[in-house]
Formats: sequence, C-alpha cells, structure tokens
Amino acid sequence: MRIRQCHIRSAVSLAATILLSGAAIAQGPGSGPPPPPEVAVVNVQPCLVPVTFDYSGVTAASKTVEMRARVRGYIETRDFEEGSLVKAGTRLFTIDPRTFEADKEIAAARVEQAEARRKLADQDLERLKSVSVPGAVAATDIDKQAAALAEASASLRLSKAELAKSELELGYTKIDAPMDGLIGKAMKEIGSLVDVGENSLVAVMHQVSPIYVSLRVSERDYLAWRTDQESGALALVDGQQPYVEITLNDLTKYEKRGTLNFLSPELNTVTGSYELRAEFDNPDVKLRPGQFIKGHVKGWARPNSIAVPQRAVNQSQQGPFVYVVGGDNIAQKRPVALGQWTGADWIVSSGLSAGDRVIVEGLTKVRPGSEVKPTASAGTAPGKETS
Repeated sequence: MRIRQCHIRSAVSLAATILLSGAAIAQGPGSGPPPPPEVAVVNVQPCLVPVTFDYSGVTAASKTVEMRARVRGYIETRDFEEGSLVKAGTRLFTIDPRTFEADKEIAAARVEQAEARRKLADQDLERLKSVSVPGAVAATDIDKQAAALAEASASLRLSKAELAKSELELGYTKIDAPMDGLIGKAMKEIGSLVDVGENSLVAVMHQVSPIYVSLRVSERDYLAWRTDQESGALALVDGQQPYVEITLNDLTKYEKRGTLNFLSPELNTVTGSYELRAEFDNPDVKLRPGQFIKGHVKGWARPNSIAVPQRAVNQSQQGPFVYVVGGDNIAQKRPVALGQWTGADWIVSSGLSAGDRVIVEGLTKVRPGSEVKPTASAGTAPGKETS
C-alpha cells in the first residue's frame, strides 16, 4: 500500500508539473490582459448646423389658360400639334371669317354714309349762319340745323363704333397663343361649331417656364418652424434667402434651384397642411405639370447646436444612446434626445455637452465601463463651429 500511494503522489505531482509547464508556455513571458480596443471618436462642439426640411410635392403650371372662342362660327383650321410647346402669337385655330368680313364691309359703308350726312349738315348750318340780312333766317331754323349737325355727328360716332366692333369680331376668328407654353388636346376639330357659351372651349395652355412646385407642410411642422424662428433656434445662413431643391421620382436631382414665392394664408382642413410654393426656371421643359417630387427647403441653420454622425447613435428599448469616452478612457453609455436629422448627422437636443468625446467607429468592440484607446475620427466634426 505505501508503494502504491507513492506512485499516486508521483503521478499527481508529475501531472501538476506538466500542467503548470504548459500554462507557462501558453502564456509566454510577460503576458497579461489584451490591450484596450481602438475606437474613433469625435470631439463635439457647439456649431452652426445647416438643416433641410423635406416635403412631398407636385409640379404645377405657373399659368393655365383656357382658350375659348369669342364669336360663333365653324372652325376652319387647326394649326398646332397637340401636346407641343408653342410660342406666344402662334396661330392655333381659325374660325370661318367670311360672315365677319362681310359685317366689316357693311359697317365701313355706314361710316362713309354717316360722314357724308355730317358734312352736309355742317355745310347747311354754315350757310344759314352766313346770311347777313337781318330777319332773313329765323333763329329756329339755325337751331334745327345745329341739332341736325349734332345728330349727324352722333350717327357718325355710332357707325365708327360698329365698324370697330366688327373689326374686333373679325379678329376673334383667329385664335392665337397668348403665351409660351404647352398646349393640350384640341377640344374642337375642323368643322365643329363653336359659340360664346358652353361650347366655346377649344384648348387649354400651360405656362411651364417658370414652373411652380407646390409643397405640403403639415400644421405641426409649420408651427415648429415658426416657433424656432421666433426663438432664434432657427436662422438664415449669412442672411441669404431660403431656397428649394427637388428630387424627381427616379431619384435624380433637378439642377436648378427654386425660390419660395407663396405660403397659403389658411390651413387646408382636408389635408391638415399649408401650401408652400416655389418657382423654378424650366427652359428645357424637363419638368411638366403633375409630376410628384420631393422638395428640400434649404438655407436655414441651427446655431449653437451639437450634432453627431448618425453611425454614432445606437438604439435600445430605453431609447437612443451614444458611447462617450471619459478622461480615464473608460467608455460610458450616454442616453440622448435626438432632434432633426440633417444630412449624415443627428442634431442632439440633450444629453451631450461641449467637449464630450463620442465614439463613431469601433462600436462593436465597446462595452460600457470598459477601457478603450481613442483615436481621432477620419471625418470632420459636423457643422460649422460658432464663436
């Protein structure tokens, strides 16, 4: 038994020696805990953060004109291609002018008759006035002839007015484009009878340069916008005017900027929104009425704001948070309240202070309360620092 026990002790001692030797070999000389992970941080500072307000919208013609017949007659010609871009003064329709040409000739003849009668009345009055023999011409005869001259003069003015009216009506037989723009389908074809009533519409034109973009701003957004302006939390950058950029449905950006020119004075109770309208140059007619777009109102900024890159923000059941590195290089979880999303950054309304170091890269290696090795982020801090 004693020999067996010794053997056991020897075996145990040998096993312990082997295990200790292996552990020493595995750890190697001078081994210790792994180094803290490297993380990229940004040093947040109050800055001027440009903001963009995004709204859905639709394009609309800056002018829409209904082309209507102003005289009764049959359409003789249609001189445009439906859906085309036409210039101001382009002939669109011609109504059969023959009746109106005849009316003009009749009116012109009546003017000549009236002129002749007036001339004769004037000559008769002058003859009566030229008689120098007292009592040879009664005063009543002179008065009657003066009245005849006045009546002839009035008849002449009436004839001239009728001539002007007939010329105007003759001009109405030619329907021309009142502006540059797109013209829609012809409502009447050659041979159709038109009049000045319900049967007068012949086409509709749309002015598309400039073109309008109508944006819908919810009541909540409008009230927040106005409140921030009044409090100074929202200001125009360098005193410039706000402007609008638009993105089309295929995600392409329209190259021209628009200027705001209208805010509806009342709330649309059906949609619960205000109309905000912008005007865009559209020389190549790339934009047409009725297109759905995404509008981006720019030119505003939030002074003295703190912003962090979106990738620095994490979400939990308790809400959004970031990791902040303290002076001892210990990472701490910091809950934050987020404001507006601007570009690639979040505006942080509360939870961060100037000088805080926020981790933006290497987040998967971070645990709350663990040590990290912070390095400056390759990106720049959001916004423009304010003095």
